[in-house]
Amino acid sequence: MGVVHMTWPTVAVVLLTYERTDYACATLESAMDYMTYSGPLALHIADDGSDAEHIKRLARQVETIPGHFSQETWTNSERRGYGASYNAATQVVHEIAEIILPLEDDWVLTRLLNLDPLVEALMQPDALFDCIRLGYIGYTQPLRGEFCYVSGAHYLRLDPSSPEPHVFAGHPRLETRARQRRVGPWIEGLDPGTTEYEVARRQEAREGVVWPLDLVHPRGGLFAHIGAVQARSDQREAVEA
Repeated sequence: MGVVHMTWPTVAVVLLTYERTDYACATLESAMDYMTYSGPLALHIADDGSDAEHIKRLARQVETIPGHFSQETWTNSERRGYGASYNAATQVVHEIAEIILPLEDDWVLTRLLNLDPLVEALMQPDALFDCIRLGYIGYTQPLRGEFCYVSGAHYLRLDPSSPEPHVFAGHPRLETRARQRRVGPWIEGLDPGTTEYEVARRQEAREGVVWPLDLVHPRGGLFAHIGAVQARSDQREAVEA
């Protein structure tokens, strides 16, 4: 595929958060420090009913780099859970952005991430995919795929018929608005892991997913899951006690 001469679409970073203030601030700070994009970059805070101090600290974090985001929007799902928070966010960001990067509040970007080539690949008129996974590739069952070359980069296009249920799920991803609308609203009232699993079972969610070979190691490295590190530490301390 050749280079597409395009007007850069708006990309919305969606921070899904609840109460984990230090983690959320670290995640937001890393995005501002390391994420670059030639077009408009919007921010949406999808909060699930955190206290006022949590919101104030996030707002102060955004203010540290004036003008970094072209616009900032917020939703509050009022303790209705992960699925409801995601759905409320999409109702807003679909009005302002063509590309969305959902980001949970304990995923810290560890190095420079230039969104330009990824967005360019997603916006190809004959695009082979509409979702780029940015985390490590986790699987417990066979996860098949085929290599493809788009806009000067190598990708592994994941087979939607793979036995592994988590073809799209797990960790940050960059995806189109059209894809999110095709997959549909997320189920509400369940814990985050179960919610994601239920969505991952949909055929629409399994199609059009790639992993960028030139950008992310199979074991990750672009984002650090700081919440998981803390959870393991807490478990060790509980055992030692």
